[in-house]
Amino acid sequence: MYQGKKVLLRALDNSDLMASLDHMNDYETMRGVTSGLILPSNVDDEARFFSAQSRSNRGEYQFAIETLEGRRYIGRCGLIHVDWKNRLAELAILIGEKNARGQGFGTDAVDVLCRFAFEEMGLHKLSVRVFAFNTAALRCYEKCGFEREGVLKKEYFREGKFHDVICMGRINE
Repeated sequence: MYQGKKVLLRALDNSDLMASLDHMNDYETMRGVTSGLILPSNVDDEARFFSAQSRSNRGEYQFAIETLEGRRYIGRCGLIHVDWKNRLAELAILIGEKNARGQGFGTDAVDVLCRFAFEEMGLHKLSVRVFAFNTAALRCYEKCGFEREGVLKKEYFREGKFHDVICMGRINE
C-alpha cells in the first residue's frame, strides 16, 4: 500500500502469521527489540496480535514489510502510542527474516513509515528508543533523520547486565 525504493508496507494478514511467529520465537531477533522478558509465543498469541491490527484500531498502526523483489513478509513496523493532542508517536520496527538484514530494507521501511506519519497522519514528531548495543538500528535511524536526544543509563537488563537506552527523535520541519 505504501511503497518505498525497496519495500512495500501493507496490512498484516493471516498468511504472515507463521513467519511472524518464527520471528517472535527467535531469541537473537527479540533481544534487540524488546525490553521485557523474552518468552515463547504460540500461534494463539500471535493470532490475537494480528486480530487486533485493523483499520479500526486508532491507537496503533502496524504494517507488514515485504520487499519489492518479491519476499512476501520479512518483518513489521508501525507507529505506537500515538498522541493525537501533541501529534507524536513512537516508531517500532522488526526485520525478523535474518537474511533480509543489512540490505537497506529496514532503512527504506523507516523512511516510508516516516512519510506516512508526517504526510498522511499529520504528526509533528516521531520518537524511538534503541538499546545502545543495537548499532545497526542506531545507524538506520540516523540515516532516516533521527537525532539522539538523550541516554537512559542502565535502563535495560539483559543477559546478566544493564544496558543504556538511546532516545532518538525526528521532527517534521
